[in-house]
Amino acid sequence: MRGLVFLVCGVGLVGAVAACGAKEKPKDATDTPPAYTDETPKWEGATAPDPNAPSKTSGGPTVNEAPAKRSDQYDKEATEVVLKRAARQVKENCGQAKDEDGKAVGPWGKTTVQVALGRNGHSKGTIVPAPFQGKPTGNCVEKAFTNLTFPPWNGADAQVDWEVELIEPGKEAPKK
Repeated sequence: MRGLVFLVCGVGLVGAVAACGAKEKPKDATDTPPAYTDETPKWEGATAPDPNAPSKTSGGPTVNEAPAKRSDQYDKEATEVVLKRAARQVKENCGQAKDEDGKAVGPWGKTTVQVALGRNGHSKGTIVPAPFQGKPTGNCVEKAFTNLTFPPWNGADAQVDWEVELIEPGKEAPKK
C-alpha cells in the first residue's frame, strides 16, 4: 500500500514538473514585440488632450492653486463670517434688552458700530454711537462684539465699521 502511495505521488509530481517546464511554441520571424509608446493608455470615454491648451510648464495658473494670502492684513473673508454672526446675534436678541425696571426701552433701528480688530485674532473693543451708547440695547451690542476670534495676522490692528439692526420687540421683520 505504501508503495502505491509513492507511485501515485511520484507520477503526480512528474506531471506537475513537466507542465511547469513546458516551453512556449516557437515564435515566427513575423512575430515582433509591441513597440514602446510614450502615450498613456486611454480608458473608454477618454478624449485626446487639446494641443492648444496651456501646459503646466507654460506659466499659466493651475486649477487647484489658491492665491497666496497676505499676512500683513486681516483675512477679510474669515473676519466677515465672525462679524456677520455677531450682527445676527444683535438682530435676534439686543432689541429685547431691558433696563433696570425690566422694560425694553430702545432705541431701535439700524446703526453702524466700529469694531477694533487686534492683530492677535481677538476683538479689542466696540464703539456704539449715540443714541444707542449707554442704553441697554447699546450695551447688548457691545457684548455681542466682545471676545470675537478670527485669524491673526502680522500687520497693524485694524478698525472695521459694521452695520447692525436692533428690532423693537413685537415688530420683528417677517422671515424670508
